[in-house]
Amino acid sequence: MSTTPELWRVSTVEGLFETDLETLKQWIREDCVLPTDKVSKGNLNWIDAGRVPQLKSAFLGETTSHTPKSAIDSFETFEAANYATTTPPESTAKVSAAAPSTNVCQNHPDETPEYVCRTCLAVFCKHCPKFVRERIPMCPLCGDLCRNYREVTEKAAHVELQRSGFGIGDFVRAVRYPLQHKTALFTGALIYAVLLLAGTRGMLAASTVLFGCISHVICNVAWGRFNRSFMPDFSSFNIIDDFVSPLFLGVGILIVSWGPVIALILALMFGVVGNGAIAASNQPAQPSAPDMSVLLDPNADPKRLEEENRKLQQLRPGAQMAREAEKSKEEASDPAGLLTQVLPYMTGTSIGLLLLLFILWGLFYHPMAFAVAGYTQSVASVLNPLVGLDTIRRMGITYFKAFAMVLGVQVVSFVIAAIITIITSPLALPFMGNLVGNFIDATFTFYLNLVIACILGLALFKCADRLDIAVN
Repeated sequence: MSTTPELWRVSTVEGLFETDLETLKQWIREDCVLPTDKVSKGNLNWIDAGRVPQLKSAFLGETTSHTPKSAIDSFETFEAANYATTTPPESTAKVSAAAPSTNVCQNHPDETPEYVCRTCLAVFCKHCPKFVRERIPMCPLCGDLCRNYREVTEKAAHVELQRSGFGIGDFVRAVRYPLQHKTALFTGALIYAVLLLAGTRGMLAASTVLFGCISHVICNVAWGRFNRSFMPDFSSFNIIDDFVSPLFLGVGILIVSWGPVIALILALMFGVVGNGAIAASNQPAQPSAPDMSVLLDPNADPKRLEEENRKLQQLRPGAQMAREAEKSKEEASDPAGLLTQVLPYMTGTSIGLLLLLFILWGLFYHPMAFAVAGYTQSVASVLNPLVGLDTIRRMGITYFKAFAMVLGVQVVSFVIAAIITIITSPLALPFMGNLVGNFIDATFTFYLNLVIACILGLALFKCADRLDIAVN
């Protein structure tokens, strides 16, 4: 059952207006109504707007959960309020989300469009609107507030892009994305390439810079901030946010995606994995039975008699129980635990299948680990594969499309690296290696990783409603 909205009257220097409570709050937030302006609810007495308890939150700039979408996002839902007393309140109507129907001024087709009415969607140049207090544009046709034409059209295009499916167009957009910020691309690639040439510490710093940029791209694109640069703001550099956090996120990605492969390879290197027969041969030998003839011979050699008595003592039930307890204690203190008990008995075939399974997991989950790190910025979420698997479930076919694109870019990266190595191999220097080839390869690696990050960010952006991402 619907209820009629409360009718409020507003008296300002521009005239007398009528509207509902929520639209009145929106006018207050947009400085169309001042605290000293008079308001009246229904047929009640006039009072200063700043003294009305229901309007105080609006003057403080607060938005409540009861504010309709029309008061928050003008390009999605427009509330056609009754501003003038000559128009009946019943004419209030909602206009569906839409971009302006034209890109030229309503009155001056030759002028550049600057404003669009949020109710009737009429487009105007900078000369057409009526300005309240010399800065608030009002529609000359219906009297509603006007919005910036560029902002409205960009938001409408934003909504249309998000509602469209994920496909080859997004791949092309990802390929072009780093090229939109050529200065940042050149600077980032230069920093990354130079750090790679600076030894182990330089490689660690280079990986941190690269992952920081990847994380920045995924976060911005997933939230719909396509025009922002992928380079972090180093003017406000923070050691925790700009270095330590990306470093730990990168380590978390490595552990959750490729950790099983690394653990199995280390187990092979240190001999934890082997033949069951070899493992069994390393078990301590069972005590042999004593020679009873020696024990019964009164003239037996004392040393031999002592040896046979020791064997007899080892066969006692108490001694066997003590050995079992000692063995259990040693197994409990073994950090490998179950791994050392199971892996030694695995055959070569089973080890190969397990290694293949771990490699497939790393290939499949690695892009999702990047995506989780990018849009959550949480090490705990990265290390929890259930978060990534749940994200894959919500994204559905979109993730598999993104995965195929990422895999294709990685194959291209491998081919480019091989070609660069072959072409620049004559330029290799003694004790220094192929500096030119490494520098060129690092530049392409930086660019292609940004493309991968943009692909993942766009996939998240297209699934924002399913992932509860508040797109800007």
